[in-house]
Amino acid sequence: MANTKGLLIVFEGTDGTGKSTQLKLLAQLLEEKGVDVISSFEPTNGAYGKKIRALYSNRENTSREDELELFLADRKEHVETLIAPALASGKVVLLDRYYLSTIAYQGAAGLDPALILQKNDFAPVPDLALLFHAPIQTGVTRITENRGDKLNDFEKEEYLRKVKVQFEEMDLPCIKRIDANRSIEEIHQDVLRLVKNLPGIG
Repeated sequence: MANTKGLLIVFEGTDGTGKSTQLKLLAQLLEEKGVDVISSFEPTNGAYGKKIRALYSNRENTSREDELELFLADRKEHVETLIAPALASGKVVLLDRYYLSTIAYQGAAGLDPALILQKNDFAPVPDLALLFHAPIQTGVTRITENRGDKLNDFEKEEYLRKVKVQFEEMDLPCIKRIDANRSIEEIHQDVLRLVKNLPGIG
């Protein structure tokens, strides 16, 4: 892999599509191959990310515009402190959620997707955005039954259906779509097939 620029691979999709699991599997495989990998996620654990997580249980008192500004502030900090330096040093950065999620989730809340994308123009464009698709009910079942979690305010079924539509309407060059309604191993093989096409990995 070239030392001048790394690779940015993002994992996107509605909740419960298995993207976090697939990120961990890819990170482990790349590390075994000697690739310098950094895994991260958004919202982050920083000050803005913590404010976003507080919305998971009480979203009603924050306007959608203010909510978007929190996501943008969290991402700017993430880009400046981790993503940009890692890419500049030639690392492979794997992200669990990035600005496609902001477009989908805030778009589903009524904001203009094109405007959200424009507001994220400071963020490095992914070399590959893996977009995981699965029926909403499948994701809800994985969250509630498999994980034993309660649905937070971003995971309500009716809202997730709107989010899914936003993801389905996206048409950006970096996006590759994956059927996530299959076994973990089948999905993993699809991920590997797509990642192998990137320079310095295959």
